[in-house]
Amino acid sequence: MFSRIVSMKIRPGSRAEFLAAVRRSATASVRDEPGCLWFDVCADRVDPHRFFLYQVYVDDEAAEAHRFTEHFITWRSAADRYVEPGTQVHYSTDILVNAN
Repeated sequence: MFSRIVSMKIRPGSRAEFLAAVRRSATASVRDEPGCLWFDVCADRVDPHRFFLYQVYVDDEAAEAHRFTEHFITWRSAADRYVEPGTQVHYSTDILVNAN
């Protein structure tokens, strides 16, 4: 099991549209992908244009499969419109302790 954390900055004036698009993708990921256990969308408390996606997958194969789903492909198109180019940073971390 591992997490993927994505940091991104959105374009000014696109917050509502961004949140609607990312909400659809996050909801579909957990609902439709057996390998996606968790998907949170988090907002920075200081910068209203900075967001973090926190995803938990059962394994690398599940995370790779995520990239080929219809909702991810739709999300990528939306991200091209709302996310500042060059600001998406991906981190993958092994989960060592899960207290849930």
